[in-house]
Amino acid sequence: MNATTFTNLDDWARAQWAEAPLGDRRRTARAVRLGAALAAHPDASLPAQTQTWADLKAAYRLLNTPDVTHAALSTPHWMQTRAAARGPEPVLFLQDTTEVDYTAHPHTTGLGHIGDGRGRGFELQSCLAVRPADQEQTPAVLGLAYQQPWTRQEVHHGHETRTQRWARDRESAVWAQVLRAIGRPPAGTTWISVSDSESDVFGFLREAIGLGWQCLLRLCQDRAIRQADGTPTRLRRWVRGLPAQAEQTVELRGRDGVPKRTVRVQLAWAPVQICAPQNGPERRGPPVAGWVLRCWGEELEWLLFSTLPIPDAATAQQYARWYGLRWLIEDYHKCLKTGCRLEARQLTTGQGLLALLGLVAVVAVRLLQLRMLSRQAPDSPASATVPPEVVTVLAGSLHLPPETLTVGQFWRGVARLGGFIGRASDGDPGWQTLWAGWHRLQDRVWGFHCAHAP
Repeated sequence: MNATTFTNLDDWARAQWAEAPLGDRRRTARAVRLGAALAAHPDASLPAQTQTWADLKAAYRLLNTPDVTHAALSTPHWMQTRAAARGPEPVLFLQDTTEVDYTAHPHTTGLGHIGDGRGRGFELQSCLAVRPADQEQTPAVLGLAYQQPWTRQEVHHGHETRTQRWARDRESAVWAQVLRAIGRPPAGTTWISVSDSESDVFGFLREAIGLGWQCLLRLCQDRAIRQADGTPTRLRRWVRGLPAQAEQTVELRGRDGVPKRTVRVQLAWAPVQICAPQNGPERRGPPVAGWVLRCWGEELEWLLFSTLPIPDAATAQQYARWYGLRWLIEDYHKCLKTGCRLEARQLTTGQGLLALLGLVAVVAVRLLQLRMLSRQAPDSPASATVPPEVVTVLAGSLHLPPETLTVGQFWRGVARLGGFIGRASDGDPGWQTLWAGWHRLQDRVWGFHCAHAP
């Protein structure tokens, strides 16, 4: 993807939704127009995005049509992402779950309970495909491979037997359901599910391997394991007794007022077999073979399980970097909630909200891709990837010669238009200032075209 992809919003919207199976080509055309309007002003309200009363009414009719569903609107994008993930290079499929909170909208029907049961909304599992890169390059966000929303049903735990509780479809099953929906990886590909400790479910590992997937997940349970020589033991004590075999630099995200920082960690790894649990629906069956990778330092400890082998230090360091990319799925959900204001949308039904999600979810990918684009090859000439008139307009705003403007200077200039201050301690600009600046730059480019029109 390059900056040219962001200059023609209508072409981009057609690529996302022109093939959506909505039961009527007029609905599909309306979805394309509405998607483009949402992408032009992601953080605006639906009335502001549609601008006219007629378009707003048409949007509400579209979103409340039974054939216009989240899956129908999302499927073309999912299929494009999976096609882009083909090839010999490994692709990471970052999975995570988030809560979408509509407690502030009590009149919206068709929602479930969230949190402690007093909130209202729905749960959302997203799977973002990312092609990793080496330490000198920026990973490429390919898009969403699948997304599954669901509502929690009330369960009266006191009236269930143990067998009934095990038989009930548990939320932990969603990790495997997502991989099942995406399907078996094509021949010649290496697709790797990367997930946090919530996915430390034996049944998920067993099913993922059966589907031909590789896994890189964070362990949280002190499981029964067998060492390489068959000796049974418990996971935590054994892995914490392994000597350090390598070191690695890990970037930690900024949280709770603590800025982003880089820390040094030690690595240790060894082959292992994870035994099936003794109780529950996953009991019995053969163990799952793989490798445990421990990354630890003063500020973190990751106990990772990989179905891919770890033959040497370079591979262990690579897998630690791959797991470090998991924060991209968290950033995607932030784009969805903050950048696109998903939780502020005021529709009367859960069905309408999920249909809107089919548009907004793809727009959020676009926001995240814009930020990743700004970090690719920062020292190369901006004119190599950005249309010349866009470079000229921004260079004029920055009082710099366009022929010497680099990619890094270009995108920091774009972010400045969006409110980025650019102090030494600020680091790279985020998607919020980049998107706001890009939108303002497009207005200036439009004025440039008008001024130079024949």
